[in-house]
Amino acid sequence: MAELVGCRVVEFSRTVNIAIVGFQGDGVEKRLHAQCPFRVTHREQLLFGSVDMLYRDTGDAETAFDEYRTKFDRQARQLTGMVTEHECFVESAALGPVGLLSARLSGNVVVEVFPACGGRNVEQWRLFDWHDTSRHFVYPDSAGK
Repeated sequence: MAELVGCRVVEFSRTVNIAIVGFQGDGVEKRLHAQCPFRVTHREQLLFGSVDMLYRDTGDAETAFDEYRTKFDRQARQLTGMVTEHECFVESAALGPVGLLSARLSGNVVVEVFPACGGRNVEQWRLFDWHDTSRHFVYPDSAGK
């Protein structure tokens, strides 16, 4: 996780039910895809988490998820705008027990990923270089094998 330190944060989003955080450093774009519980906090406040994908922000509750109009989507867009405008960087990143991933960003923002599914072959999260498919870090490392 040390290679994330110093990277600029460029994106918070999702694809279907996978939370995404985008990073850029040394000319390389990286993406974190979290298929497990995920949250973003600022100091003692929870900004948004993976469960927010289930709650509509606007419009019809039946279509909000498919149309990217959930509380997660609104907060992710808002935070992306803030980190784009104010340049946010990864100050520290750590891998904890059983795949816990934590990244402390400038401005007292913390991204946390919590694997919550038993099974050695179920991918929980993936960190990869966006344009280099040979550089993938997957938890658990036996997923997909």
